[in-house]
Amino acid sequence: MKKSASSKAEFFVKDRELVLPGQALAKGSLKPDKGVYVDEEGVVRSYMVGLVEISNERVGVIPLRGGYVPKAGDLVIARIEKMSQRIIFADINSYCKAIMIVPRPEPRRGGRRHSLLAKYEALAPGDVVLAKIMSYDGVSNPLLSIKGEGLGKLVGGSLIMIEPSKVPRALGKRQSMLQVLKQKAKCDIIIAQNGIVWINSNDPKVIGAIEKALRKIERESHLSGLTERIGQLLDSLLGRKS
Repeated sequence: MKKSASSKAEFFVKDRELVLPGQALAKGSLKPDKGVYVDEEGVVRSYMVGLVEISNERVGVIPLRGGYVPKAGDLVIARIEKMSQRIIFADINSYCKAIMIVPRPEPRRGGRRHSLLAKYEALAPGDVVLAKIMSYDGVSNPLLSIKGEGLGKLVGGSLIMIEPSKVPRALGKRQSMLQVLKQKAKCDIIIAQNGIVWINSNDPKVIGAIEKALRKIERESHLSGLTERIGQLLDSLLGRKS
């Protein structure tokens, strides 16, 4: 255990040390930075696999790669991997698997099966779902739910993966970029926080055009005027005019 120069913080790791999810990093008077969380005992822990960064009484973790870091409240696209009686394991494009808890049966109303339970029972390994992360503490598996309007199994369509760090740019301010993608492709598109994009089309031309647009967004996310250029690109690729 190493105390900082101010003797107000204790660090359990060294700067640039490789750490794992949930690993204790420090405790005391310091400012948590990106990639960490503070537990109930005031210990700063890592959210991810990465390198510790300590500077000016701050401690954070730099991801080893641009993977997705789960966060409560995020909408993610997940692929069902395996199922037990009440627990469903899903891949969310992260360093950890997520789980869903199947609700217990409730008394039938008017002879109808409980609708939420039916949504879970309809799932099978290989299915793709839109789900919400309900909780994640950096140690246990993220908890997913498909309770809510629009959540649940995604039928048909195609999936494309982008860098999770580029998701905000792919969505745009007030989802302006997403609206351009939808309008030009003339189909529904979901861009999830974990870097998975669902395109509700089976037209290879549309899918190819959207993928090229997404790759351009990844490359040019730091440049201004990108939304207009993406619209022009899709017009050119799809032969459509605004």
